[in-house]
Amino acid sequence: MAPLPRRKSALTLNDDLAACRQLYRRSLPTLPDILVIDIPSRYARPNLPLGRYYPVILETAAEHAEMESFLAAGRPEPVVPDLFDRRPSALHSGDILFARYAPPAVGWPWVLLCRWPPVYTAMVPADGDMFARGAYTVELFGVPADLERSEARLLATLGPHTAIRVDPFPGLVGHA
Repeated sequence: MAPLPRRKSALTLNDDLAACRQLYRRSLPTLPDILVIDIPSRYARPNLPLGRYYPVILETAAEHAEMESFLAAGRPEPVVPDLFDRRPSALHSGDILFARYAPPAVGWPWVLLCRWPPVYTAMVPADGDMFARGAYTVELFGVPADLERSEARLLATLGPHTAIRVDPFPGLVGHA
């Protein structure tokens, strides 16, 4: 994300950059929560999901508390809320996991979280920002049909040589 413009007063991110946000709760205990920040238009960038959202993957209650403290800290200028982007994931799995997060409120996007095991993340150069926390990709969508098309593309990319099992979890707020 590009540097953010300076401002004159010492505000918190709660007062400005992260004033509008929603917590997308995990539908299974083995999934993370996702805090989605709706970045104000003056800070929005085309490289953000849907041009204006910043997702933050929160795996533990301690990370929730750390993020809230980070957002509440006074600072002279806004900073990117990338506190966890490069922190290694504490959750481990040998399976690829796709998880859908339904919007917690009207007007918010759908989220597709993919958890990639090390055998897949090792195929990508380590110096890139392809995987949040070394294991996740996150995409946001305005409508469920776009999310479903993206899932289908990802599954097709894995190809017939990969053993794929899709396990839906009906009746949950999200789907995994």
